[in-house]
Amino acid sequence: YYTWGSDPPQKWSAIRTPDVRMIYPDTVAGIARRTLFYIRSVRPDIGYGFRHGPMRIPFVMHPENFQSNGLVMYLPKRVEFLTSPAVDSYSMPWYKQLVAHEYRHAVQYNNLDRGVIRALSYVLGQQGSTIGLLCMPIWAMEGDAVMSETMHSSFGRGLQPSFSMAYRAMGSVGRDRRNIDRWFCGSYRTNVPDHYHLGYQIAAYADTRYRENIWDKVAWYGARNPYMIFTTSIALKKFYRTDVGTLFAETFDGLNYYWNALPARRNSSRYLSAEPVESYTTYAFPLAVDAQRVLALKTDYDRPTRFVTIDTESGRERAVAYTGSVSTRPAYADGRVWWTEYRRSTLFEQRVNSQLCYMDLERGTARTFVGRRNALYPTPAPGELAWVEYNPDGTYTVVVQRDGQPERRFGTPRHTEIHGLAWDDVTLAYYVIVTDDAGMWLGRIDDEGVFPLTEGAYITLSNLRAGGGKLYYGSIASGRDEAHCYDLMARREYRITTSAFGSFSPAPWHDAADGEGVLLTTYDRRGYRVAAQRVADSTLVPVAPSKLPLNVVNPERKRWDVVNLDTVRFDAADSQMQRDSFRTKRYRKVPNLINVHSWMPLAFNPFAAVDEHVIDLNLGFTLLSQNLLSNTEAYASYGWNRNEGSLVNLGVRYFGLGVRFDLDA
Repeated sequence: YYTWGSDPPQKWSAIRTPDVRMIYPDTVAGIARRTLFYIRSVRPDIGYGFRHGPMRIPFVMHPENFQSNGLVMYLPKRVEFLTSPAVDSYSMPWYKQLVAHEYRHAVQYNNLDRGVIRALSYVLGQQGSTIGLLCMPIWAMEGDAVMSETMHSSFGRGLQPSFSMAYRAMGSVGRDRRNIDRWFCGSYRTNVPDHYHLGYQIAAYADTRYRENIWDKVAWYGARNPYMIFTTSIALKKFYRTDVGTLFAETFDGLNYYWNALPARRNSSRYLSAEPVESYTTYAFPLAVDAQRVLALKTDYDRPTRFVTIDTESGRERAVAYTGSVSTRPAYADGRVWWTEYRRSTLFEQRVNSQLCYMDLERGTARTFVGRRNALYPTPAPGELAWVEYNPDGTYTVVVQRDGQPERRFGTPRHTEIHGLAWDDVTLAYYVIVTDDAGMWLGRIDDEGVFPLTEGAYITLSNLRAGGGKLYYGSIASGRDEAHCYDLMARREYRITTSAFGSFSPAPWHDAADGEGVLLTTYDRRGYRVAAQRVADSTLVPVAPSKLPLNVVNPERKRWDVVNLDTVRFDAADSQMQRDSFRTKRYRKVPNLINVHSWMPLAFNPFAAVDEHVIDLNLGFTLLSQNLLSNTEAYASYGWNRNEGSLVNLGVRYFGLGVRFDLDA
């Protein structure tokens, strides 16, 4: 029994098609129609490799949560979309990513809801169907969904160099086969990539090795024989003469062999931070304070995120201040640090803001910039401050505020995402990273909006900075994560670094030892460390324009014959055609408060079972309800026992107004 929490009160609408129902606040009507178009475009192919396509399922959209994510869940069955695009995204637009990944889960669920599991659903309702989820491990479900994302795009999530970086840095994944559980379950002591990374690598290997989607037969067997308990192991042995341990070993033996055969590389940068010896440590977003000090954001296993300053000669650190959960990178100018944090509403779980914060570096006291709750990428410039403002309707605005003057607001093109903002002191202009149907590109802000500097390409760009007439950012054009720069005068792109595993977040820096250079972070098996590198004409590697990056760190895998969502365009004609075919109706909240999704031939109190772990069963029956907006939960039960006779219970919880109302009868 699971809820993601409720949204603030607002008007909702719904669109019903033969396959899905879109339920959304009116503020995101345009996003809902665009997402529905992508769903309908991908539906013929989303079930690739499975014998059954996606189940009929409602989609619920939440527009005010900056912690971007998606979810497919039973009780009741639904797909939930957080529509704010992810800050750390790749070159595929957010709504296409969500459709390619989450709709694939609807395929998996439909293939697990068969046979004995389907029979259980008649006895128990949708809670009977959830038993089928035990017949396919979570790493397989997420790995298969990441494969769907990857195959429905030009250069998708699974092919990103950072997606395999941690495994490549370890160098010996799975060699110690005495206990492989930590690779599947994680660890609180060492860094282990999560089940998305693991699942994709095994799923991609198995798909190529057996020339079919092996999870189809695993789901088919498990749904018909759930009483066998270990259905995944039995199905793999029965149909493919293998098991999970063997699949794991073969996958990473092949990957290690491939990665070891690549030419050895060394970091061209030098470390500034002392080597972390206690645990896996992450330094992020290094910035120059002066010639002797660097500011960075640090996180490790036993302490929360904090700002630290690093002495560039000795590597010694000084903690400055702790932060909350940082949403976008910090910026520094004139003794003041600016950044944004996720801040959850006190009343509504689905309202999570991106709050603008600042701190005077010498005082080390973090403060909130009141009234700026949907800010991203704060960027100080001489006499002014700029940031990107995200609106729930999916549009972005660049806001420039100068003391004593009205705000200047610059619109951005429709159907685009902004993934960075920077100020250059030579050209005296603001620059952005933009994502749209053509991929990612660099643009300049002027009075007419965003002017493109480069052509769109399916090459991931990240962490934009500027200075000295150059733009600095991360790029995967070379097939690895490296620091790049774009010369605004020569209009040329160059690669700055060569890395063993990856370099990130370049920022301009001047040092007496290195001269003109960049600060950045580099990755090794102990985490992300602060480094610096000199930048000179002799060290810059020209980068030729290309629509796709090189594919260096990924071995050849089988491709699916499915639609590439990068080629799908949603235009005005498509919008009008969809409006003519599927009418929008008001989603009435009161009539939909009760949504009975499950039942049981026994009487019990599910609230007590979940909250207090008290299970008191009697003869009788129970009905369970939760509405699709996740703000009302209810149950009703009738039971009988010899001592008390008839027992009637009713429980209702309502969260839609920000406070909880309980009715117990």
